[in-house]
Amino acid sequence: MKRIATTAFAFMLLGAPAWAAIPLVNATCPGDIEVHADEGGPIYINGTEAKLQVFNENYYEAKHNHTTISLTINPDGTPDVSYTGQHGANGVCQIADDYAPPADGECPVDVSEADRAKYPACK
Repeated sequence: MKRIATTAFAFMLLGAPAWAAIPLVNATCPGDIEVHADEGGPIYINGTEAKLQVFNENYYEAKHNHTTISLTINPDGTPDVSYTGQHGANGVCQIADDYAPPADGECPVDVSEADRAKYPACK
C-alpha cells in the first residue's frame, strides 16, 4: 500500500504544470493578435488557451494554430512578448499599460512562488 501511495505522489508531482513564474501579461501583437497570460499560466492567444512549452523559468513559448508567442521574463521581472506567424511573419508585441513592475525595494508582505518573478530582489 505504501508503494502505491508513493507512486501516486510521484505522478502528481510530474503532472503539475511548471508555470509558476509566468506573470499576468496582456499584450497586442501586429496582425491583430491578442495575448493574455494569467499569473502562473496558462497563456491565451486570441482568447484560446495555447499549448505551452516551458524552456526554463524565464522563457516560455505558447502555440495555437500557426502562431507562436514567446514570453521572456527579464532579470528585473518585466516581461517581453514577441510572436512568429505564418510565412515568416514575426515581431515584438506591445505590453498593455496595466502592467507595472514593482519599484526597487518594494516587497509585498507575502511573496508567493507564483509572484517571485515579479519581485526578484524579495525573499
